[in-house]
Amino acid sequence: MSRLLLLLPFLLLAAPALAQQTSNAGMYFVGFADKANTPFSVDRPTEFLSTRSLARRDKIAAPVTELDLPIQADYERAVAAAGAQIWLRSRWMNGVVVAADEQQLDKIARLPFVDTTYYVAPRQYERSTTLPRPANFDQPAPVVGSVPVNETFYGYGFTDLARMNGDSLHRLGFRGRGVLVAVFDGGFPSVGYKDFLGYDQVEAVPGNYDLVEQDSTALDGSTHGATVVSTMAAHHPFFFIGTAPEARYLLFKTENSRGEHRLEEINYAIALEMADSAGVDLVNSSLGYTTFSDKRMDYTYADLNGRTSPASIAIGHAFDRGMIVVTSAGNSGADDWKHIGIPADAEEAFSIGALDAADQRAYFSSFGPTADGRIKPDVSGPGVMVTAVAANGKGLTGANGTSLSAPLVTGLIACLLQAVPEATNQEILDAIRATASQATAPDATLGYGKPDFAAAYRRLIGRRQQP
Repeated sequence: MSRLLLLLPFLLLAAPALAQQTSNAGMYFVGFADKANTPFSVDRPTEFLSTRSLARRDKIAAPVTELDLPIQADYERAVAAAGAQIWLRSRWMNGVVVAADEQQLDKIARLPFVDTTYYVAPRQYERSTTLPRPANFDQPAPVVGSVPVNETFYGYGFTDLARMNGDSLHRLGFRGRGVLVAVFDGGFPSVGYKDFLGYDQVEAVPGNYDLVEQDSTALDGSTHGATVVSTMAAHHPFFFIGTAPEARYLLFKTENSRGEHRLEEINYAIALEMADSAGVDLVNSSLGYTTFSDKRMDYTYADLNGRTSPASIAIGHAFDRGMIVVTSAGNSGADDWKHIGIPADAEEAFSIGALDAADQRAYFSSFGPTADGRIKPDVSGPGVMVTAVAANGKGLTGANGTSLSAPLVTGLIACLLQAVPEATNQEILDAIRATASQATAPDATLGYGKPDFAAAYRRLIGRRQQP
């Protein structure tokens, strides 16, 4: 089933509802009809994909397809010649985000290769630099070496680790080494490899990218991302150690603190493309979309079908290329909305609910199922008073939300990926679901229940040892 074909009807339907703007300048998505006469070829993938990305695809026998090819440069130049500023490029969506006024947009819409245009946000930023292409990250993160895995050495991080039997993986030496994790959020102020994370080597965080402002760093903005990443990456012996302290992290700012608009979903989709091309194995996104500053963009429950949002569709493309995308289910369980958010509705997203101290659903954790009846959340992890590094990097804090349960689970998936490197993304997620506390009776409250990562590891190893 082609997800590109599923994407195009959404774009066409969205255009009439969202393109009528009274403002003289805004941000628009411009979709192209094809990639005809591109100089790139699926037979020369190293021109646009890293060797690490190709190795991940090889593990699941995923071919490089036309969807992976960069957009047609001649089309981009023609759009720019109409007076628009090119803001972002998307190969999976086959189009560009532009800053344009209505007259420029009208010229663009008349170009013969343009098949859709629609409004995604007001113009709020001036670019100060161009968004770089992620490098090829082949070197492993600094190794910490053998460490005692106990409450004394792990400090305040041990309780959340042990609740999902992640300490068993750490005792076996699996702490995420060799795994490249991307984190999508609204900013990462104070996140540095040394003071914040506790490492001496910069390789712990080899790259960060700001899709919102497109300035030189994503280590600013909302403190939410700093809290999230610390639950996985921190390594402060005798004080606080996260669930995957030896993984490496790429940080992507995709959320705009100046308002909620559909552009953030496109940022998310493009960040997934960048993560794919860089060779990322695993993504954490403690994000969700239901309502927006422009109410015409709001979703309804019927939209939670995994096929409406660009972000949800992009998760499918990422999964088809061997990646695992973990996302928060949402914090709307006590609100009128109650349901999970987008992109937790994606079939291939590993959507995480929140547990309280008694391993019951935290009162705020969003309910499934999806609009088309699929089980969500997938599993649920600790989400109340989760220990994290304070956003300023000085001391610790306790935080609530599926924004915290998701990265706790993400970190332990990184440990599984290290432990069983030959396992596919599908096998990893199937093993976690099959060994969780509600595996035989999943529901719309906790999904398959609380994960047991020691049991998931045994299941994966056992299946590998079968003749």
